[in-house]
Amino acid sequence: MSRFAFIVVVFLLFVWKPALSVPTCKEVVADIAPCIGYLQGNEPTAQCCAGMKKLSGLVKTKKDRVASCSCGKQALSSFNYDASRLPLLPQKCGVNFNMPAIDKNFDCSKLE
Repeated sequence: MSRFAFIVVVFLLFVWKPALSVPTCKEVVADIAPCIGYLQGNEPTAQCCAGMKKLSGLVKTKKDRVASCSCGKQALSSFNYDASRLPLLPQKCGVNFNMPAIDKNFDCSKLE
């Protein structure tokens, strides 16, 4: 029985590890990429809102928010966009999620 318990514990460590880690930049970029049109003045698409919903589920801790912000900041640096539209995006998509106005000068480490 103890060998079975050991196998279960090892299995759970492998299964739960991704849930305990911060979102990857690949995940963050995939979630925000469909929103570039919105950030440039259009309405958010269904794909954009789906990304916002997914992202809101990934960022639960300060560490998650800082990592996601840094990834988003890096990804968005290649585009001309209106950073003031970012905080409005979750509301437009019906998601309860605080999105800061990330621009090139935003300090992600100061997120709470």
